[in-house]
Amino acid sequence: MGTFGTGPFSSDGALDFLEELAERPLEQHLDALRHMFTYVLANRGLLWREIFPDEVVAAAALVAAAIPRGEHLQRHLAELSDGARIPSLPASASGLAAPALEALLFVASPGGPWHQGWTAEADRLDAQRTADDLVAILRTAI
Repeated sequence: MGTFGTGPFSSDGALDFLEELAERPLEQHLDALRHMFTYVLANRGLLWREIFPDEVVAAAALVAAAIPRGEHLQRHLAELSDGARIPSLPASASGLAAPALEALLFVASPGGPWHQGWTAEADRLDAQRTADDLVAILRTAI
């Protein structure tokens, strides 16, 4: 049984995604993220089969962490780095804000796939706050 949390990096899938990205050479991180956002948007029917909403949320949060209003996300990533390899992104990651936002809105808009599994109202609200925070940060870079 996996761990699913309402934060952008608080699920097993999100952590697995971050570790897989961290295993790539640093110069491939931005291209891998760009590919993920493009792929999920071009292949929406493959969501839940080849790519999962928590991975998209984590990827969008990683981009948001590179944007000036995303400092709190950098702290979350630093806390995670004790037990997992975490990718780092240059400030130029803000150039991915638009595709990250589009992919995030696809999976984490109200009623979107990322919100469909929350059984407790408090979790649903926390997840929506997470998504709203990421959307606000990403929009500042567009």
